[in-house]
Amino acid sequence: MRILLPSLALFLVACSEAEPRPPPTDRFVYPSGIHYRSVAGSTRGILYVSSANFDRCFDQGTVMAVDLDRVGTEGNRLPLLSESGANPAAPVVTLEQLNVLPESRVFIQSYAGELAYWDRADAAPRLFVTARADGDFIHYIDVPEPTRLSCVGTTGNNCIEGALSLTQLPGQTDDLPRAPAPFGVGVGAGGDVWVTHLSAADSPAGSAPSGLSKAFQSYVVRLPGDEPRVTTSDFFSLSIPDLPQGGSNSVVVDERYVFVSGRFDRYASNYTSARRFLLRVLDKTNPGRVIDPGLDLSFAANDSRGLALTARPAVSGAASRRLYMAVRAPDSLLIVNVDGSEGDSPRMSVVGSVPLPLGPTEVTLVPRGAGRAELVLVSCSDAGVVAIYDPDVGQVVAQVSVGQIRGIESPRPFGLDVQREGNSARIFASNFGDGRISVIDIPNLDSPQDARLVAYLGARQDVGQSATCTEVQQ
Repeated sequence: MRILLPSLALFLVACSEAEPRPPPTDRFVYPSGIHYRSVAGSTRGILYVSSANFDRCFDQGTVMAVDLDRVGTEGNRLPLLSESGANPAAPVVTLEQLNVLPESRVFIQSYAGELAYWDRADAAPRLFVTARADGDFIHYIDVPEPTRLSCVGTTGNNCIEGALSLTQLPGQTDDLPRAPAPFGVGVGAGGDVWVTHLSAADSPAGSAPSGLSKAFQSYVVRLPGDEPRVTTSDFFSLSIPDLPQGGSNSVVVDERYVFVSGRFDRYASNYTSARRFLLRVLDKTNPGRVIDPGLDLSFAANDSRGLALTARPAVSGAASRRLYMAVRAPDSLLIVNVDGSEGDSPRMSVVGSVPLPLGPTEVTLVPRGAGRAELVLVSCSDAGVVAIYDPDVGQVVAQVSVGQIRGIESPRPFGLDVQREGNSARIFASNFGDGRISVIDIPNLDSPQDARLVAYLGARQDVGQSATCTEVQQ
């Protein structure tokens, strides 16, 4: 008997290590992608949030449909946007209880990136979520009801089972094409889905660290939004001879062109070169045609992150459009004029730059109506703030802190989306660092400098048992 006891102990340890660790049902875990949806019959709307499970504390990440009318407790709900201007000195409300129903959450792979929403005319809306952990997946998730989520490709609530891998597909040669670390995702008006990837693809796979890669390639991947399928012909190279290589970060899908921001890659990018991959533009009518407008020749930055394009003018050729790009080193908002985006010869030129707080990451716009330029929102992860740039003033008019900076730790705001109501706006920012959603109100879009933090949604992940992977799941 004495001989068997150590073996039994090892068996028990092994069983303990193999025990399932489902993600929490009552909080976010490294929230990343985010989308706000106004719904008839709902006072506050619905928020779709992906959790990245970045520390791999749990077996999977999640996507949740959060009914903002249910968040909090009776008598302690999210303040209404319409009442935000009445009490500018009101304290910030913390609403830890999300009250998410079982049908309002599904499982995804870890390391979720951006999230895109497609409002289909002839079917239920659909979400697309990238994840760069094992498998390098993109998940298709239907929304048959505003707070009910359904995995495409499987009958259960584990969307990994029906997800598409962007690195493991038939027909590859020397492990190309593939899109390691899928991250950015955008949807065109016709339901065409475009995906970026942070890491350049080495060939063969895994050869980059040893310096033995025969080639590096960066792609943007086009997928059909109505059916999850992918082949090697859906990968379009962003590499241009004699121009810098790198990964790709975010994507904006316009009617004819796809705008892709470039991410510095420690293996593929040349540290000593003065050139950088900041922006590549692909022609959807001829996907083999890729344009590098040479923005790095006008503004020397290390790489670029999020980007946003202003709407097409009502009158063709009436005015230039603006492309706003978050770039790093130096951390700035790059302002780019875009002309001729309907024709064969689009032109892009840098017309300005604005210094930003540290770590500019995602960019989104807030329309203000005819005659007013859109406000530009930038999540600045390292600084822990959401910056608001007003083009009519030509400067950053507000920097709203979304949490406490402790040493090198930050709430790390990432994803952004906006609720519009009359001449007011509500900003939702996913705090990747502390696990909450920050809610920022602009009571009057004519005075964006008055933007203020009004609430936090969810419990913190960086304190107590949540910070040490020791919380017990119910």
